[in-house]
Amino acid sequence: MLTVNHPCPLRTCDGVSRRWFLRVGTLGLGGLTLTELLRRRVAAAAGPPRSKSAIMIHLSGGPSHLDMYDMKPLAPAEYRGEFHPIHTNVPGMEICELMPMQARVADKFVILRGAQVANLHTGNMFYSGYPWQESPRASVPGEARRPAVGSIVSRLRPGTRSIPPYVSIENHYDWERAYYAGVEHEPLRVGSSSPREAIEDMGRHGDVSVDRLADRRGLLATLDGVRRRAEVGAARGVDRFRARALEIIASTQVRDAFDLEKETPETRARYGEGKYRHGPHPGRSLLLARRLIEAGVAVVTVGVHGWDTHSHNFSALREMVPPLDRALYALITDLDDRGMLDDVVIVMGGEFGRTPRIGDQTPDGRGHWPEAGFLWMAGGGLRTGQIIGATDRRGEQIIGNPIGMQSVLATVYHLLGIDPATTIPDYNGRPQVVLDARAPLGALL
Repeated sequence: MLTVNHPCPLRTCDGVSRRWFLRVGTLGLGGLTLTELLRRRVAAAAGPPRSKSAIMIHLSGGPSHLDMYDMKPLAPAEYRGEFHPIHTNVPGMEICELMPMQARVADKFVILRGAQVANLHTGNMFYSGYPWQESPRASVPGEARRPAVGSIVSRLRPGTRSIPPYVSIENHYDWERAYYAGVEHEPLRVGSSSPREAIEDMGRHGDVSVDRLADRRGLLATLDGVRRRAEVGAARGVDRFRARALEIIASTQVRDAFDLEKETPETRARYGEGKYRHGPHPGRSLLLARRLIEAGVAVVTVGVHGWDTHSHNFSALREMVPPLDRALYALITDLDDRGMLDDVVIVMGGEFGRTPRIGDQTPDGRGHWPEAGFLWMAGGGLRTGQIIGATDRRGEQIIGNPIGMQSVLATVYHLLGIDPATTIPDYNGRPQVVLDARAPLGALL
């Protein structure tokens, strides 16, 4: 097993830390080897041709809707905060002054106001459409916990290329699980902070020459011969799975996708490399996401941490929003320049919004506000350049019907060619639909 760990002190208020890790051999699947993963995928041999892909960006901690995409400049000072709205290239659409780069491409994204995602610090709802504890039986292992979007896509739209269909970048482990979809559909979990280390771990160890790798193939063949004689038919098919696992490790295709150094300095600077010294820098993660999508990954998820602003909300956002603004602008324009934007749907959001009335752990902090928040979408051929949904004049309550995460994910599944009415048997053999609320957001299509 090969593992890269990158501990980080950033935590949300409930103590959840962010972890980076890349595992080749176990792939973060609790002991499942790459060979075993490939073997289990044999059941999903042929599926529809790969078409659109998805990037999901989770702003972990709960981003402030009133200070970013749902500003209330006419509200009393104790609500509206310190920032001012600016115009975008879409008439009538205004966003925070800290996001001037997005303002230039607002015609290429959609703001969903009045979104209700979760009421706890968890990304389960964002990534699957279901909360962590959706029923009293959730405490029973395997009960009432749903597979993440990437796991569903991996199972229902399997690829044929030697690259993982589902990659999770800098995310918390328990927020994205395959559950009854099958452990072979867990994501490949990586970090973007030390790409060189990740690349090294994607390949053979420096001490292992190509000849030695070939020798190991021979050794495996010998051992398989012994096992075959001992176990008769139990080892059927083992050779080709192990051979493919070795080919993935030995080839350059997967490693090249993770190598950000293959991008030009201009492209890396476009995403913000070298510009920000403090706070989260999502540009590297989004550049990696673009490279993975371009290489053939179907679903890439990205965790951006530090948005739990009970204290010093405004000073924290002054550090965090500009790098995010640049990274999103870079991702949109980069995909557009490459002719990929209509084929990649992007979803961004957090657990919830922040308290409209200012004041929490510090006088300038904002607490949790599950009553209203925002989601942001781009690409995928969506009808962009619009605002869907609304909140009242103080940003406290939703006007009309709330926008639920299942409706958003139903839209994503629609674009990816997956019917959310499809059923997958759970651990007890009972059919479970992909989503209970299966209607996509019509205004987006």
